[in-house]
Amino acid sequence: MKLLLICLDGVRADYALPDFMEENPLFKTPDHPADPRFSSGGKDHTLPPQERPKNLARTLNRLGRGDEHSEGKVIPMWMTPPTDSGPGWSTIITGATHEECNVWWNEFVGHELAKTPDILSRVFFANPKARTLAACTWDAFTVGSGPGPMVHQRVDQQRTGQHKVFHPDVSNGVPAADASVIQWATWHLLHEGPDAAVVYLEGVDAAGHAHGAESEQYRDAISQVDEWVRYLIKAVAERYEQLGEEWLVAVTTDHGHKPEGGHGEDEVEVRRSFLITHMIGGKLPQVIRDKEVLHSHEVMWLLLDAMGVKNGSYDAPGVGELQDIETVGPTRNLDFEW
Repeated sequence: MKLLLICLDGVRADYALPDFMEENPLFKTPDHPADPRFSSGGKDHTLPPQERPKNLARTLNRLGRGDEHSEGKVIPMWMTPPTDSGPGWSTIITGATHEECNVWWNEFVGHELAKTPDILSRVFFANPKARTLAACTWDAFTVGSGPGPMVHQRVDQQRTGQHKVFHPDVSNGVPAADASVIQWATWHLLHEGPDAAVVYLEGVDAAGHAHGAESEQYRDAISQVDEWVRYLIKAVAERYEQLGEEWLVAVTTDHGHKPEGGHGEDEVEVRRSFLITHMIGGKLPQVIRDKEVLHSHEVMWLLLDAMGVKNGSYDAPGVGELQDIETVGPTRNLDFEW
């Protein structure tokens, strides 16, 4: 099984997934309290059902619904304040709590990420044949001279082509940088099919900070990033259709945004997150089907368990192994058209 983890910064669930919000009561209130140091009173600016926008994120909703050929699920997830991107993504990517990775702010002062391997490194440690990919707009994910990196560089594997990393030029703005990430990532996903991939896009968060969650710009950014997600899904769906590869797709976010923009404390709309999972061409692994609600530090372990990757065991059947699959070409089954 191959994994594509898509990280979308700053997406509010009540904007992107309104129907799932109405259907699942576990989306209503946080399931664990906030540290008083990072609390502003737990205000709730969630849009009422009648005001929630429809069809901003058609791809995300299609992934969550699934169909008769590909099962999907949306799992509510509650972030632990501080709800900044540094601590949020660090816990999601490494499976460590704030205390374990010592990331509390976006400056990453005194972090201990070297002691908390990321999800791509875990896949490689489980099977050194595995090929991994990280394409991320924010330098904290992959750049050694940046504030992280959250994804271990694994320079030896980069030299051999087993671990490929891309960070775009951000001088022309975040939207252009996100577009570069998508162009690079879709090509490598389609033509190389890594065993595990992380793709991060920053556009929604940038719009939230600049214009606030109540703005048209924020909604437009959700629609744009949803279209970028469709490009990624189309690439791995093509590999399933033509090569029979099993792909588990996961999509998540690190926090929402306040009406006026911003985050970091314990407002309900800021703490609310989600994990969308979608098994292209099949049923989701049972461990995912059984999961009802998540904390961010549980995401990595859940996805590794679903892949059959055991921590440090060198036991990951089917990961990093060349499969003897007859190339039959596209079936033109429209269920796999994205």
